[in-house]
Amino acid sequence: MKGVLTPRVFLLIMVGDVLNTLAELSFKFGAMAPGIHPITVTNLLQFVMGLFSSTGIWLGILCYLVMLFLWITILSKIDLSVAAPMQSTDYLLVPLASLCVLHERISPLRWVGVVLIIGGVYLVSRSTALTRAPHA
Repeated sequence: MKGVLTPRVFLLIMVGDVLNTLAELSFKFGAMAPGIHPITVTNLLQFVMGLFSSTGIWLGILCYLVMLFLWITILSKIDLSVAAPMQSTDYLLVPLASLCVLHERISPLRWVGVVLIIGGVYLVSRSTALTRAPHA
């Protein structure tokens, strides 16, 4: 039955979120690699050339390509109105990775926002069971 969040589809969504987190980290490292800051009109070409010679940028692009095929698979199995909010768990994974890998400071208010988003993801995941249940 299309639209039901099965464990397999949930796993595919989580793999996609992990890939998105890896892509974001890779892009961050790639963007820092050229060492040209700030970006201006005069150094834009040099910056772009530096980006495309960066392993981080290419790794991020590869992660996005794999995610594309995962996303198409997910959408063939579940409703978009369920799948899109479920992929929002990367709102938790990206700050955690930023904290652990990049040593970024995450404010308490931002963590509250993350918890609210994850709560919404939980409610969306539960809503599929409720909308598919027979009415009395």
